[in-house]
Amino acid sequence: MSTILVQIDGNTLPLANCVWVEYRPCGCPCSVMNADWGDDMVYATEEQARREMYPLKRERDKAIKQGFKLEIVPFDHYRKTIKLGATCDQCKPQKPEVSDGH
Repeated sequence: MSTILVQIDGNTLPLANCVWVEYRPCGCPCSVMNADWGDDMVYATEEQARREMYPLKRERDKAIKQGFKLEIVPFDHYRKTIKLGATCDQCKPQKPEVSDGH
């Protein structure tokens, strides 16, 4: 793990104790990634994290244009408060329509 420190909400933490959370345009969290995997796999900035999540520039540009956001948070905060998955009506999977044969 790296020795990089970050400040989040006035607290100084090791980057190794943080994750990047991606939020849909509606504000629902949809994915998470460790900020520090050790060796050369360190994502200390939003741009570094976004490049890892979206390797192609067109993918990154599309996600930004659509309103996807990234936020770095302490791992403990993520585990206690952030629930991945559909949490609002916009994100919930639509139930397939059932045909009664008519």
